[in-house]
Amino acid sequence: MSARDHGTVAPAYGEIVESDKVHGEIRELGTQVKSMIAQHLPRHGTSKEQVMWGVRQFGPSKESRRVLNKENDAARLAWETGVYCVWRCCEKPRLSGANQDFCCRIGYQHVCFCSHPLAAHTTPGRAANSSAAAQANCSSDKERVGQDSVSGNALVCASSTALVTDVQLTRWKGPCEVAGCPCAWYRYVPNTPLEIGEEWLTRRANWKASEWSAKCRCGHGHKAHDPKTMRCRSCGGCSGFTSAFLCVVCDLPWEAHETVWESEGVRLGDGHPVCEGYAPLADIDWDIRALALTDVSMGGRIEPPATHLALQQRFNNTRDVTTTIARRSIASARPSSTTAMKDREGGPSAGVLPAITASVADPILDVEYCRLCATVYKRPESKFCAQCGQPRPQRLTTLR
Repeated sequence: MSARDHGTVAPAYGEIVESDKVHGEIRELGTQVKSMIAQHLPRHGTSKEQVMWGVRQFGPSKESRRVLNKENDAARLAWETGVYCVWRCCEKPRLSGANQDFCCRIGYQHVCFCSHPLAAHTTPGRAANSSAAAQANCSSDKERVGQDSVSGNALVCASSTALVTDVQLTRWKGPCEVAGCPCAWYRYVPNTPLEIGEEWLTRRANWKASEWSAKCRCGHGHKAHDPKTMRCRSCGGCSGFTSAFLCVVCDLPWEAHETVWESEGVRLGDGHPVCEGYAPLADIDWDIRALALTDVSMGGRIEPPATHLALQQRFNNTRDVTTTIARRSIASARPSSTTAMKDREGGPSAGVLPAITASVADPILDVEYCRLCATVYKRPESKFCAQCGQPRPQRLTTLR
């Protein structure tokens, strides 16, 4: 019998002990293992630093770039009009650390449940409670003053877009304007498998984005459902669209979300980001944003940080210096003796780059290997192959 560190005596091998004691040891061992895992392993399978390194090395995927650029266009539209359209979860997110503001930014390219994009729906023009409306009013006043001083005509507002109040945005439906479409209001539905955690579908050889649709519990996509009654046209047992998926941002079903219209002023009052802070990857390094977004500056509205400009200038200076040194080394290369002789004689080699001279040949290593299995002998005095055991042939010690 042996003693443990804490003073108790361990039973000998084969000795029967009580089951309660064994279960207690198993629980204690499980607690120790859990604490070690919590201390030494990361909470997530992949850390943020690892993701950033992977994007810098290999670049973002094609589908993720398409999703981010659509949301980037939506953020630019919201900045210009002051109207923010988002897809937001109504309940508390199941995922810890999830974005409680929105699950997706909605722009003109995002498709409704009726299979038509937002551009085909009635959208508000410009929010009255926003900085965009103030800029529009300022430019309109300048134009009216110019017209009045030059031609003396009646004062006409330069902006053809009507201002929308916060109350109107709260009640905004956005019906579809396509002829024959019964859609009465815009309801966003995930447009890509990335939004529901099925990004592996986009890597299939026969993948077509136009044919994909979010599935209902009846087995059919949302395109097979009527946008007015929400019932499936392909089967008679579906009483209404019930999502068979969960949102990748909040881990909630489609029914727990709503499409929200709000102004810039309302978002500022609620503590939500606007303008530049509303852009995708706003808190990520500029070089990562440049790899993922086509219009990273949003038409010149966002300026790169000073650190990025300094690093870019240093890179350009280093590249210019390297190019200059390479050119000087080529221009100042001395011609060979043969070329100089031909230049003095007026030969055809005048102005030609110097000839390439032969360098010292690489030494040839005298290595012996087994003729049966091609294994190199480890030592010069080895008489048998270490791999197959074949006798080593004797080398001639005298010249013939």
